[in-house]
Amino acid sequence: MEQKKTRVTIVGSVYAKPGTQFVYVGKNDLCESCSIARVCHNLETGRRYEVVAIRAASHVCPVHHGGSVTVDVTEAPVEIRLLPDSAKKNTTISLRFPDCDEACVSFAACHPPGVVEGQKYIITEVLDEEPVACRIGPSPILVRIIPLPEGLPRYSQ
Repeated sequence: MEQKKTRVTIVGSVYAKPGTQFVYVGKNDLCESCSIARVCHNLETGRRYEVVAIRAASHVCPVHHGGSVTVDVTEAPVEIRLLPDSAKKNTTISLRFPDCDEACVSFAACHPPGVVEGQKYIITEVLDEEPVACRIGPSPILVRIIPLPEGLPRYSQ
C-alpha cells in the first residue's frame, strides 16, 4: 500500500504520542490571539487523525494544560457498520448515515465520530460479517474505511 500523506500540526502534549487518534473539532475562542493558531487549525473539522511522528518543537498553549507539541498526523481508518449491500472490500462509497435514533444499541457503531456524511471513503476491510439487530432495515456489517486519498475527487460544500 502507498505511503499515507502526513500533515504537520500542533496538538496538546497529552496527545503527542505515536498511535494516538483524535477527531479534530475546530478552534477554541482562546485560539484567536495565538500567533501559531494557523498551524494548529490546518485540519478538517470532524475527521479522525492519528499521530505518526513527534517533532522537537513544543509551545505554550492557553487551551492545553501542559502546552502543545508539533506532530505529523495522517487521516486514520475508522470502523463503522454499513448495510450489507455496500459492505464490500475495496469499494468506494459516499457515506450516508442510516436514519435511526440514538436509543439503538448499535447507534455509535453506525455513526462513529471522525467520519463525515457525504464524503467518499474506501472500504479496506470487512471485519465482521456477523449481523447485528437493526430496527430500520438490514443488519449492518462492521467494516474499516479510510478517506479517499488526496488527488481523487472529494465532496465539498
